[in-house]
Amino acid sequence: MSEQYQRFNLDTMSGISPGTRTRIFQRVRLRTGKDPQIPLRWARVWWYEDPAECLVVLEDAGAQRKDEASGDGAGDVVLRLQDPLATDFAVNFIEAFATTGFSPVACATCTHWGRLRTATGDGMGVGRCLWQRDRATHDLQPVDPALAMLTTQGVLALACDHWEEAIGGLTEVSDATAPLAPMPKAAERDSNERWTLWGQLRRWFGRTGTAPPSDNTLTWEEKLVERSGVGAGTESCFVCQGRIANLGALAVATPEGDKQTYSIWRCRSCYTYYLNDWIDRWERTDSLETEEKYYRLAPVDALAVLSVIDNIVHAEHPARRYERDAQRAWMLNFLGGRDALSHQIRQGR
Repeated sequence: MSEQYQRFNLDTMSGISPGTRTRIFQRVRLRTGKDPQIPLRWARVWWYEDPAECLVVLEDAGAQRKDEASGDGAGDVVLRLQDPLATDFAVNFIEAFATTGFSPVACATCTHWGRLRTATGDGMGVGRCLWQRDRATHDLQPVDPALAMLTTQGVLALACDHWEEAIGGLTEVSDATAPLAPMPKAAERDSNERWTLWGQLRRWFGRTGTAPPSDNTLTWEEKLVERSGVGAGTESCFVCQGRIANLGALAVATPEGDKQTYSIWRCRSCYTYYLNDWIDRWERTDSLETEEKYYRLAPVDALAVLSVIDNIVHAEHPARRYERDAQRAWMLNFLGGRDALSHQIRQGR
């Protein structure tokens, strides 16, 4: 994942949309051959309704060429799939690439992904990330690997650093037909708890700056909510048109004293997890400079970061960021060796 994807034109500060596109689309990364040294290529999955079909079109070459009959960049069409949602999209999509010189690098083609036969809003389906790692290397709290809601990943969700090509086709998890519970939103939970004893305690301790005693009996599915905040629900996913929601944030101080915020985000459509690394230098400099990086995380990795955040009182508040050198060191070690999906330095906000 060394190549970075830029969603904005830094010269014009506008979104990049080369060529034509349909109302609904996803991005997918493709590879040619088996050589890992060959750079992956970005492509778009375009959807059409009449007739029902989807096209996989290379994004980085000849996007402006048009075919008079279809209106597409026909010379760069990698795959054309008729009536893609009539049957099992994941199976049809992956098998269709066998006749091309490309293969998709996404969750559905990963050996750690188990398919779920669960109805989804987009009709493409989802699976569960079964990847595990030695948590002792990062001194993590145990995380249940069977969490249905938190380990769900879409068919075309962006591949993470642990992607390995699946051999022998798709596999299914044991509870493949289990329904998916939606992640609650903070505003909804607050409105329900507003006049309960727990809600009053939350407001009281929020005013005094001290957090109430944590309830260790709560599961991760009960703890996590989609939070409000800068960009929450407005930033789009790198690979689909879904909106990413904030699940937790940690504010620390850089060696120069600038505010640095690590935050975990999750797409509401394809369930891709991201880590955002944001540094504000505008309080210290006259250039209003900010630096932003995005990393793609596997669900277990995202929960590892959230475990660190969960142990800090008001972790997102910058007032005590100078007291969190240990947490910043942990984050730097955690991200060491990972390639950023996107990296931008901006002058102005």
